[in-house]
Amino acid sequence: MKWAKRSDCIAVSDSNPSYKVAKFMVGDQAKYRASVRGEFIGRVCDDAKEAQTICENHLQIMGADMEDAA
Repeated sequence: MKWAKRSDCIAVSDSNPSYKVAKFMVGDQAKYRASVRGEFIGRVCDDAKEAQTICENHLQIMGADMEDAA
């Protein structure tokens, strides 16, 4: 899965469906959250790469089910 930065706070995958990793600031700490189709998946992460891994694992597990629902 390849990632493109859409803004300072959003990265989007090249997969179908498109996954997103959003950056949130909690105080002075950055937190990251993975989503697909507007639904958060997985946990809040301290690192963007961790959130991207959640997306990649989700696509591997859901695979054809995700593409069929598109």
